[in-house]
Amino acid sequence: MRAGRILGAAMGAAALVGTSFVAATPAAAASCTAKALETVIIRSTTSTGGTALAQINKGSSASASCADYYGTSSYEKCGIVSKRWVKVTRSGVTGYVVGTCVILDQV
Repeated sequence: MRAGRILGAAMGAAALVGTSFVAATPAAAASCTAKALETVIIRSTTSTGGTALAQINKGSSASASCADYYGTSSYEKCGIVSKRWVKVTRSGVTGYVVGTCVILDQV
């Protein structure tokens, strides 16, 4: 029985390698809007090295997930060091923007 628990924990940990961590909040089921404080790039992954898909210009908004996503490495944007990303959709393009440069509002 103990070996089964250890194996299950090891498999769960292995499944998380290379993925983003999602911190769900009670508002995760709701709909949000992300307003850009500065022009931000929508990327394919939660990394500044992710492929640039589109951008949101300063003052513009996009629909967003109300959950926070965390990449594996830190970035410094809008004067803040963080690993937090926000999943957004704009003009049919879905990806991630740095969380420090957007304000989330629940719709």
